[in-house]
This record gives sequence, structure tokens and C-alpha cells, in this order.
Amino acid sequence: MRVLIALWLAAAQAQPLDLRIPPVTGGEVVAMREVGAAARGALPQGGTAPVGVPTDVEQSIPVGAVVYLPLGPQSDKNWRFGAAGTAEMQAQFAQSGYEVTVRMDDGERRAFRPRDPGRFSVGQRVSLRAGEIEPLGKEGP
Repeated sequence: MRVLIALWLAAAQAQPLDLRIPPVTGGEVVAMREVGAAARGALPQGGTAPVGVPTDVEQSIPVGAVVYLPLGPQSDKNWRFGAAGTAEMQAQFAQSGYEVTVRMDDGERRAFRPRDPGRFSVGQRVSLRAGEIEPLGKEGP
């Protein structure tokens, strides 16, 4: 019995134990959500309701979301998002974005705010490179 223990100890000492944890660089998108600026206080209620009938032709600024896809040989073919309207609305759009939640291959969940969220969808495989997620093709990394 002592001989077996001695042989086992000799074999254990001959092979160094590797305690390094390999970095996890792959995962799957499990959720996407829009995130924005911190909620502001309620807008003050002011005055009474306007009196009269609105005209058919209004002189107000157009307000709304703007989506733009550049076309042509020199364009990068990436969608652009923005706002038209008041300065407050433009500031709100500038502070909002998308958060992508990824379940890494080791089971950990991580949240990312990619620059181009349109490249990702729920269920898609991604890889982590230099702190940014990148979509993987069907063939893998």
C-alpha cells in the first residue's frame, strides 16, 4: 500500500497543476432592451388650455424620430438614428441606447451597450473581443 501511495505522490508531483481560468469569450444573446437617460421630474402644469380652433396650417417644427440609411458606393450601409424637433428631444435621443444581455458560455450574464445594436438579435451567438461583442457567423469563430 505504501508503494502505491509513493507512486501516486511521485506522479502528482511530476505533473504541475494548472489553476489558470481560461477566459470566456463566447456567448448567446438572451435579451435586448432600450435604455435611456434617468427619468426627469414631472413637467410643470402651467396655465389654462388654449382657446380657439387650431388652423389647418401650423407653423410648428416637425418632431419625431429620424432613421437614415446611406446608399451609394462610398457609404458604409449602416443605419443612422436620430431625432428631429426640440433640443430636449434631441438630447433624450442622444442619451438613449440599447442594452444587450449575453449569457456567456460559463453561465454568467453580462450586459453590453454596443455602438450598432441592429447587428444583434436574441438567440444569436456572439464573441467578446476587447470588451465589445461581435456577432458570429453560422460557421463559428
